[in-house]
Amino acid sequence: MYKRLIILLFVCAMLSLSVFAQQEPATAPLEHDRHTHKHNPDHKTVPAEGDRFHTSREGNVLELPVEEDAFTFAVFGDRTGGPHKGINVLADAVADVNLIEPDLVMTVGDLINGYANDKVWMPQMKQYKQVMGELVCPWFPVAGNHDVYWRGPNKPKRELEPEYEMHFGPLWYAFEHKDCFFVVLYTDEGNPKTGERNFKKPESQRMSDEQFDWLKGILKKAKDANHVFVFLHHPRWLGRGYGDDWEKVHKELVAAGNVSGVFAGHIHHMRYDPKDEIDYFSLATVGGGQPGWAPKAGWLHHFNLVTVRKDQVAFSAIPVGGVMDPKAITGNVSEESERLGRAMPAQFKKPITIAKDGSVDDSFTVTVKNPAKFAIDIELVPTSKDSRWSIGPDHEHATIQPREEKALTFKVKRAPGKFDTTARAIVLELGIDLLTDKHRFPIPVKRITVPGSLRVDTAD
Repeated sequence: MYKRLIILLFVCAMLSLSVFAQQEPATAPLEHDRHTHKHNPDHKTVPAEGDRFHTSREGNVLELPVEEDAFTFAVFGDRTGGPHKGINVLADAVADVNLIEPDLVMTVGDLINGYANDKVWMPQMKQYKQVMGELVCPWFPVAGNHDVYWRGPNKPKRELEPEYEMHFGPLWYAFEHKDCFFVVLYTDEGNPKTGERNFKKPESQRMSDEQFDWLKGILKKAKDANHVFVFLHHPRWLGRGYGDDWEKVHKELVAAGNVSGVFAGHIHHMRYDPKDEIDYFSLATVGGGQPGWAPKAGWLHHFNLVTVRKDQVAFSAIPVGGVMDPKAITGNVSEESERLGRAMPAQFKKPITIAKDGSVDDSFTVTVKNPAKFAIDIELVPTSKDSRWSIGPDHEHATIQPREEKALTFKVKRAPGKFDTTARAIVLELGIDLLTDKHRFPIPVKRITVPGSLRVDTAD
């Protein structure tokens, strides 16, 4: 009898394990929307042994990275061609890059709104340099059309080129860093015969003999460099209004044999157009005019981050504001953000009153309490998928101090009519930002149904 019972229990256990295994596989399916192929070969490694590896245990043999001199640099896109407040996006990008601390920052032109005379140009230049001066690493300018075009009477022959060179730097130059060359070109020299500057006309988008001869000399000087990187404002390789003058430049870059990346801006969206084993990148914006049509397809404020090794280069793009400061996430911030995330701090004084005929002429008051140790900013937005509701105001903002509360009232109207199957309730969207001295931490939006805003009408 006992033997049969033991066998029965064993069979039941096996069946339970089998059912469990069917319900919960040992591994989850790997699904994500990022590509999995590698752009570069794996980094070189050596066995974890000798003077570089230390343990008192035995285990799986690990690999150590080969010791080599790698470095990073960032590239900023256009700051201008948009609203003045774009300068704040630039400041955010500076804050991001200071958390990463690359060796240096390059730009690709259109540093200031410009398109003015020198009296307007000067304060804009000072503001840009003030913001960029907050970088912990050096930065290098590139001239764009906004930086050198003069608008208005009394236009000088060279327009704003003298001011640019005096306050930003030479129109074209190069420097060396860790066995690499960085080359800056100038793409707004203008028509060599008439002097007209126009980025839509091929005859105004030709490189002068002076600059071209200088470039050939620099490429010859950089022949033993691990990599050469080139920076300019207009992506002339796209053709169109730029004509075909870039072809002669491209041939020189190809002949050099060590040009690894060319960067430009102006078009305010990202593009990658490799040719003859040279990576051509067009950057979007870092504060410039940005329609944002498809952020993940390159219509966004961002900066490029480039990691350089002797035998390979890695390119990435980081949205402005996408770099987090781990030192800002203190214990208090962690705990209080959890408290706000878990809480439902909104309370309603009473439900909405609906008349017998289905009409509404009422208001509702919601009280939001701040349970955190920090102040919070809130935004309340009443919404409904039922267009028969009329709600005002369409949103409310408030700042609530720690452990305090604030009551906000919304007026509600609805014309007479049944609450049929198309009727929908009013939903209040509550956005919360936790505020510290230097940072703002958004809490996911909470959606709360307004009590009394939906009823079920029975058939007559």
